[in-house]
Amino acid sequence: MSRFVTTPHVLPALSVKPLPSFITLPAAAAVPPLPGSKPASVSQGPRPELAPAALAAFRLFSLRVLPRKQEPMALFAVLQTAFLLALLPLRTYQSEVLSEPLPLTPESLSVSINSAKQCLHLQWTVHNLDYHQELKMVFEIQISRFKASDVIWTGNYSTTVTQNQVLHWSWESELPLECAIHFVRMRTMVDDARIPVPRFWSNWSSWKKADAQNSLGDHPLYVFPKDKLVEEGSDVTICYISRNHQDNISCYLEDVLTFGKQLDQSVWAFELKNISFLRKTGTNFYCQGQGVPEGVVLFVSKVLEEPKNFSCETRDLKTLTCTWDPGDDTGLIQLPSYTLFESFSRKKTLCKHRNRCDWQVTQDSQEMYNFTLVAENYFRKRSVSILFNLIHGVHPVAPYNLFPKNVSATNATMTWKVHSIGNNSALLCQLQLLGEGKVIQGSSVYKVQEYYSTTKRNEKRCAGRSTSWNQDCREKYQ
Repeated sequence: MSRFVTTPHVLPALSVKPLPSFITLPAAAAVPPLPGSKPASVSQGPRPELAPAALAAFRLFSLRVLPRKQEPMALFAVLQTAFLLALLPLRTYQSEVLSEPLPLTPESLSVSINSAKQCLHLQWTVHNLDYHQELKMVFEIQISRFKASDVIWTGNYSTTVTQNQVLHWSWESELPLECAIHFVRMRTMVDDARIPVPRFWSNWSSWKKADAQNSLGDHPLYVFPKDKLVEEGSDVTICYISRNHQDNISCYLEDVLTFGKQLDQSVWAFELKNISFLRKTGTNFYCQGQGVPEGVVLFVSKVLEEPKNFSCETRDLKTLTCTWDPGDDTGLIQLPSYTLFESFSRKKTLCKHRNRCDWQVTQDSQEMYNFTLVAENYFRKRSVSILFNLIHGVHPVAPYNLFPKNVSATNATMTWKVHSIGNNSALLCQLQLLGEGKVIQGSSVYKVQEYYSTTKRNEKRCAGRSTSWNQDCREKYQ
């Protein structure tokens, strides 16, 4: 009678390799279940259902029943084949999981209205990211008007997202938001190079409604937008809401009858093309029905010009004065702002005047300056730049106390004073002799090593009965 031995078996670590092409795997029906064994149960979760052959192999791993004289190499071959069979459905399951879309539908979506800027502001989160995980994602956003099915705008917004991060995005409406109910929804897709393709869109979020008409009263006629600020040459859309559908309403732009388009039973819209600047107090648009007329004021701004003739100079090497031509006035009550930025020191200053700005020279021996002047208003920015050496930007103050001494028919001694510009700089001063409004003596140039209130004298032979003197101090740098 044969003797059987039952021994526990610990599975050794194996490196899994593809099966050679000459190995033929046994059919599922070729390996019957062990006597007395129970059917395999499936644990909770999306796990694969193993083939009978693989199931039998796992049973052999947990209980090895062998005749004493059975060859161990034959057993190992059977176990290896059965183990690889078990890995096949696991591998298939893993591939299916990686190819499925991640459940990253945008959540907690809320929509608010900014009437002053005519913007819808969206806020949402993505909850299912792992802790500390950071992914690049793209959000597809749809916006509808009047009905959720009437999509008027579709676009994408890309950003990097972390767990439970609150995301923000705004959309500006051409039609005043008060004149129509809007609906917003979105979906997302991971667009990160670390995630393998193919990638899939998530499910759409539910539609969120934004209704600015909830804040309106029961007035019979409304015109929007209120106090709109626009740039000259742009297009503007104006609308009215009428509570009385039987009312015959006419609308006017500066007393000129204007025709619009009906959007629904109570809303009409008017597209004003290439709006012009008329006056600083604004352009009038109003609508007249049976009751009191209603209207709005369009504040039109001229286009902000780029500053011209931008230059900087100093008279004392302590203060740089930059000047420019700002161009035409934009016509707005709020003037453009001008900011001076120096790139080497990375400092900036907000200018107090629209055509001039002072910059304090520091004592850090900075010679080169790279200034950028930025003009900015509500609609746009304009900028110009200049690069120069500080010494080359010196414009000395004109000499003073010019006084002739020892004047004779052929000679004169002149004295004058110059203002200090610091740094022991040398100046070249030019003298000219004028007679009867004309230069009758050519320029003579004299080098002056300047000190504060220094007096220099020079004799020059000149001719003429009547003489008068003028002066111009010009700079030269070595």
